[in-house]
Amino acid sequence: MSRRDPEGEPSTTEAGTEADPGRRQLVKWLWRGPVIALAAGGAYGAYRAIDTHFVKRRPDPTPEFEPAQAQEVAPLSHFAAVWDSADFMLAAMPGVAVRTPEPVPGGLSDGGVHLVAFTRICTHHQCVASFNTDVAAIALGFNYDTSTPAITCPCHLSVFDPQLAGRAVSGPAVLPLPRARLELDGDTVTATGWERAGA
Repeated sequence: MSRRDPEGEPSTTEAGTEADPGRRQLVKWLWRGPVIALAAGGAYGAYRAIDTHFVKRRPDPTPEFEPAQAQEVAPLSHFAAVWDSADFMLAAMPGVAVRTPEPVPGGLSDGGVHLVAFTRICTHHQCVASFNTDVAAIALGFNYDTSTPAITCPCHLSVFDPQLAGRAVSGPAVLPLPRARLELDGDTVTATGWERAGA
């Protein structure tokens, strides 16, 4: 039996009195709070892991370039047909220039000839990639069905699309290939800078 005060009301000092509902609510949240925080942290961690490792980043539509000492790529006449390409070195980094059917952001267009250039260093684990014109080999060896040439990395089978400004379209790479700035010096195509990281 609970004691009553002189006014006949139950004593607030006894167990099982008016303070109990508040205590019960506090105990509920003492275990619920950490569980909710843990679940939220796990969900955020999963989101960041998926975003970092699986979501392919879009190339910057207006790239900025870090200047480098100009290097000759090839005469403009070397790019007589769509998908003609030329390898080059710029600031000790290998690159490839490609003629594409349409203009590409960050590329060079002159008299209906559209060129774009990329580093050949894969953005996944820095292996050296190559411009691959064999679409059947890309489908078979890189598990990517395409009707046009692509830049492919033999180490972990990443594929980059020159027409999409070097975007990674297959394999583990998520970052696009940095572009090289191309300029015309008379009839010679030159490379004069690399795309700024995060630009």
